[in-house]
Amino acid sequence: MKATILNIGDELLIGQVVNTNASSMSQMLIAAGIDVCGTFVIGDRADDIDFYLRHCIERSDVVLITGGLGPTKDDITKKTLCDFFHSELYENQEALTNVKRIFDARGYELTPINRQQAWVPRCCTMVNNILGTAPCMWFDYQGKVVVSMPGVPFEMVNLMQTEIIPRLQAHFRTDQIVNKNILVQGIGESFLSDLIEPWELSLPSTIRLAYLPQSGMLKLRLTARGSHDDRALLQQQIDRAVAELYPIAGQYIVGEDLETLPELVAYTMKRHHATLATAESCTGGALASQLTAMAGASEYYRGGVVAYSNEVKECALGVSHQTLLDHGAVSEETVRQMAEGARSRLGSDYAVATTGIAGPGGGTPQKPVGTVWIAVASRQQTVARLLHFGDRRAQTIERTCNAVWSDLIKLVNQNNPVKPL
Repeated sequence: MKATILNIGDELLIGQVVNTNASSMSQMLIAAGIDVCGTFVIGDRADDIDFYLRHCIERSDVVLITGGLGPTKDDITKKTLCDFFHSELYENQEALTNVKRIFDARGYELTPINRQQAWVPRCCTMVNNILGTAPCMWFDYQGKVVVSMPGVPFEMVNLMQTEIIPRLQAHFRTDQIVNKNILVQGIGESFLSDLIEPWELSLPSTIRLAYLPQSGMLKLRLTARGSHDDRALLQQQIDRAVAELYPIAGQYIVGEDLETLPELVAYTMKRHHATLATAESCTGGALASQLTAMAGASEYYRGGVVAYSNEVKECALGVSHQTLLDHGAVSEETVRQMAEGARSRLGSDYAVATTGIAGPGGGTPQKPVGTVWIAVASRQQTVARLLHFGDRRAQTIERTCNAVWSDLIKLVNQNNPVKPL
């Protein structure tokens, strides 16, 4: 079973809005056992919608469309679909009830133009959108399925999760898919590939391995695919493959089953009932931002200090004035005192610290741009590490964050090797 994604909107085409819908939809489809054979981004033009819709229907079983369902004149998707399927628009009472409910809740008057949101092609199955006024439309066409959804990301995600994916799985007998993520750090992609090549070649034909490099880390994704009744067997094959990987590359594996290192940090801190503080210079609050972007951060994150100046390093974190004079802000001695000061002053079990030269200026022959010191402090010990990341500021910050999280996870797990959930 194959699906094609068609994202509509001039704002997407010109880059004014980042198209997050495509990645979200792809991930949900793949997890449901539906292959994605293409993604297209087009503008709000009827001839383009008609052309690409025909193309997508020819090459896939399912076409998922987002965008162009608003009440204004530039939102033409619904009218274009109506013409494509040789249908007519009518006012759907269930959709109208939903529009009235949303307008009443917001204290808005339902104007004639907004009432048009309840009009849908007569040939479609209306799927109610409880989070917005634009209804979702399901079309059965020559053995294929076409679904049109609003382009607002949180509305689309809710519709996909609660309505569209379950309906597609019921409509088509989809494959079973089991995924496993392995987070790796401390080894390059090519070196890891050479290291695990015999293991990779011995994987069953039902398992595919993908190398997904990210800045400062690497994710291995194992995907086992089989028929509808094979889930238990696929899970056993995945578990066996992972168990065989650890003796070969276990020293580089920092976690499983999560998409990112910050997610793994959250899981690790909650698992061991540990608290964390941050002290940041060159990362400028990026560590704190990554933690607080996830729900539940208050369970383990105490807080942080962005100590960009030496004065703040001294007064807020307790870094010695003499240390700064003798060794400078970008040094092992300073980053250790930053981490220890954050841990003691914020009352946490662990603290992490960063100091460096993110660039593009500020470097010296002794400490060139991209020089970074990181540290992790616990109640028992402090570990520090020198890193060199080059002269790209954004990349340096991202890689520094990933290195900090990796070192933190390793230290916490070393201190709590068998502590239960």
